[in-house]
Amino acid sequence: MKVYQTNEIKNIALLGNDGSGKTTLTEALLFESGIIKRRGRITAKNTVSDYFPVEQEYGYSVFSTVFHVEWNGKKLNIIDCPGSDDFVAAAMTALNVTDTAILLLNGQYGPEVGTQNHFRYTEKLGKPVIFLVNQLDNEKCDYDMVLEQLQTIYGPKVVPVQYPLATGPNFNSLIDVLLMKKYSWGPEGGAPIIEEIPAEEMEKATELHKALVEAAAEHDEGLMEKFFVSARDWLHEVCSRYSASVPARIWVYAV
Repeated sequence: MKVYQTNEIKNIALLGNDGSGKTTLTEALLFESGIIKRRGRITAKNTVSDYFPVEQEYGYSVFSTVFHVEWNGKKLNIIDCPGSDDFVAAAMTALNVTDTAILLLNGQYGPEVGTQNHFRYTEKLGKPVIFLVNQLDNEKCDYDMVLEQLQTIYGPKVVPVQYPLATGPNFNSLIDVLLMKKYSWGPEGGAPIIEEIPAEEMEKATELHKALVEAAAEHDEGLMEKFFVSARDWLHEVCSRYSASVPARIWVYAV
């Protein structure tokens, strides 16, 4: 059994409004990391995290589930929390023992009541937040609207890290403005194809990258200095510790 160093372990609370897709995301994480060989489905009552009879009967999470995956040499301990306000104690407990919160949003609806309630809990406990916009392949998804809503509610501290090139049935690629790469997937998913950013997207990506650099370095002048000396060293530094060093920031990813 592999022994992990402290800096190789990340403890994460997976939060979100009821129906935002936390259980389905859990299945995807376990599948892509090789822990399970086939993804379960809520309708089939065979997901890893919703295994209690009452959860299978009603089709939503009632209890928190702890699981882990290994990714890029790091061990990610993740607590999948119920989304319903009836079980808010589970989310509070998870936040007390984790480093970071991933707050999942349904791309059709944007921030919901449960989203804002969970965010208040993260503020109360001083936890960094990663907003993850889910269901980008839904025809009613509007990523730009969701991002605008987040920035309206939480202000300029909301900083996008990724954005999709298209949403709805045509969603199959996104731009990562931290790594400055384009990621594309085939119809069956799997490992992404990593390419350079298309010329027509470079101006937008560069602008968002600049905003990301400034946000990451706002509370740490050393990070900004490192960026001007070596962008590669800056990138490594941000990727390894940004969630702990800039808790005032909210990062937005697309999935």
